[in-house]
This record gives sequence, structure tokens and C-alpha cells, in this order.
Amino acid sequence: MEDSRLQEQIEYYRARASEYEATALPKHADGAKGAMAREWENARRVVHALPNYAAILELACGTGVWTRLLAQHTEHLTALDAAPEMLELNRANVGDPRVNYECVNLFEWEPTQQYELVFMAFWLSHVPDARLGAFLSRVRRALKPNGQVFILDEPRGTKNVIPTIDNTQARTLDDGRTFNIVKEYYDPEELCERMTQIGFTFVEISRGDYFFWLRGGRKDK
Repeated sequence: MEDSRLQEQIEYYRARASEYEATALPKHADGAKGAMAREWENARRVVHALPNYAAILELACGTGVWTRLLAQHTEHLTALDAAPEMLELNRANVGDPRVNYECVNLFEWEPTQQYELVFMAFWLSHVPDARLGAFLSRVRRALKPNGQVFILDEPRGTKNVIPTIDNTQARTLDDGRTFNIVKEYYDPEELCERMTQIGFTFVEISRGDYFFWLRGGRKDK
């Protein structure tokens, strides 16, 4: 059941690629939507303020929303995604020779080299809880000693929560097709505790009403 759900999740993002930026990105507006957009812009400022790294790995890079910013911080950016349609749009949108693209199912991914920074935005919530530990262990192995991980996502209790049933959400595209995908709203503090057990140490944790981010390092004995 879980494997079929994860495959359906990949098919969903393949089908959604062309409408992703029009439907997923917060727009400036009054009230609650404005608050979400302000948190989004604050997260962008935090990423923009990151230092430079020799090599960066971006997981689930999508259409390039964050790839554009990350490319400014390195000469070697590797961007992974399971949807070739997302990679095609990313390449067209970003158009940066510093970015190397690879089509990879992140549930089957094994790191073959190490990076100073591993970045993921709005991906971890699509990792089932039962697979979280194994996935984060692979992330740690992908980091060089003293390397860092940056995770941006939606916290448990976010004001933008979409109802889930057994940590599954139904998502409908503009053309009416509906897909069931994984959606785990992780609590950032609990996430940090679990990551500490794997071998991470944290230097920055921030939680808002809609988004959280954390930046941590690989802890070596």
C-alpha cells in the first residue's frame, strides 16, 4: 500500500509540474494570506543570507523556486527530483550552468558523494514517518564533516493545514484529476530530537504560523 501511494505521489507531481508555481506559491494579500506571504518572504531572506558553499545538494528541487537562490551560493549545485517534468521546467526557469540535474526517486536514493549543504523545501512532509529515520540517515551521509542541512516545511498545527486521513491528502489538479499523497506535518522540535539521535546538531530553529525552518550540522564524534 505504501509503495503504491509513494508512486502515486510521484505521478501527482509529474502531472502538477506545469501548474505548480501558479497554485503553490503564497501571494501577497491582506489578512491571513498576507501573513503567509510575509512568512514565505522571510524564509526566502534567510536562504538568501546563507553563506557560500563549495557544493550544494537540493532534494526535490521542483520547478526551481529555491534552486534560483541556492545557485547564488555555490559553483556546484546538484538538483534532484523524481519528476522529469519538474526538472525540465527547473532547467528552463533557472538556466544556470552551475546546476546539475538528476532524475532520482528520493525513496531509493543513496548518496554517492558528500556536500557542504543539503537543502530541502517542502519535501520532508512527503516522507512517511516510518521512512523518516532511514531517509534522514542518508541525508547525514550526504554531508561532509561539518556540513549543514537546511529544512523548510510546514509544521504540525500550521494555519494552512489541509485535512489528512491516515497522513494522506487528496489533491486535485486543475483538470479535475485527484491523487492521494503523503502529508506528514512534523513538529520541528520533535523532528530535531529525532535528528539529534541520528547524529545532527542544530544551530537555528524557527517556527512561524505557516512555515518552519531549521539549520543543523552533521555531528561527528
